[in-house]
Amino acid sequence: MNKYNKFLTLSLATLLSATPLFATASPADKNKRAVSGTIACGGNHFSRLGRTEDQSTAYIFRNYDASLPVNINRLAIYDATGTIIADFDGASLPVSFNRIFGGGDNSIEPFQTILYLSADLIGAPLSRNKRPISVQIDWSADSKVLIPEISSVRRARRVEIQFDEFGNQTLLTREERSRATSSCRSIVINKKNHKDDDKDDD
Repeated sequence: MNKYNKFLTLSLATLLSATPLFATASPADKNKRAVSGTIACGGNHFSRLGRTEDQSTAYIFRNYDASLPVNINRLAIYDATGTIIADFDGASLPVSFNRIFGGGDNSIEPFQTILYLSADLIGAPLSRNKRPISVQIDWSADSKVLIPEISSVRRARRVEIQFDEFGNQTLLTREERSRATSSCRSIVINKKNHKDDDKDDD
């Protein structure tokens, strides 16, 4: 191998080993401001091991802007095939698990935190060919705000269910086995709206 090939091989190896450092930067939207955008998350929602373990996802929305509310205009969930399995506009969003959002109120006020569970958004567990899922959230504000933080928490729980002779079920046990948090990412960032002729790019 000549000197040029050795240098090329070494450079490529260095680049590949350094790539994860750039790809796994902390929350990409930190301190960025915009008037609207789209945030994407992953997730899952299914039962396994003969319905003795539930895999589900919690979605957490935070508005860190001190002055303005953030509106959630759409929340769409796609299954593994890319088919929409749930689609809510701002008016049809269900009431959040912590009961401070949804049901016709689609504004997250400054410093509010909203919690949704995948069971509240999807319903029945998904079959193997329809999981995992992707979630897209369209948001907006009246003026530039800190981009809202949205994260997902995947949870695994052991469950024990008892069925009676009529097929009715009673939950006997629900025990958490594990959980893992993932940050969602902005896939669209709009820094200006029709009322905003601000020239800066912060």
